[in-house]
Amino acid sequence: MSIGTEQKISITRVLVLAFLVILSAYASLFTVAAYDLARWGWTCRGTLGDATFLPFPRDPQGVLMHVIAQMNPVDEFIYIYLIRTGMLVVICLSLWILVAAYFFKAILPFFRQNR
Repeated sequence: MSIGTEQKISITRVLVLAFLVILSAYASLFTVAAYDLARWGWTCRGTLGDATFLPFPRDPQGVLMHVIAQMNPVDEFIYIYLIRTGMLVVICLSLWILVAAYFFKAILPFFRQNR
């Protein structure tokens, strides 16, 4: 059995939609964890110590938990330009809007044709 052209397109569309949903879910979880880490680190201690935002926000561990330490440049960029300005939330919301738009543009018409 060969898969028709229409089914190939729909499989591709479903895979793209699944990728967008996974990416948006990761961005949402990352945003919540990053804001929680930033709130805990900066409001309570004024530094993040050895905590990091990448690949996923993680609290300080071990001895450096109680030591004021310099942030690395990537974490500093994420904190100053993405968290403090609110751009991380905007990016997260934009990804979910993209998922909804892709669903309505690419997936929903396929189901309407098959009626």
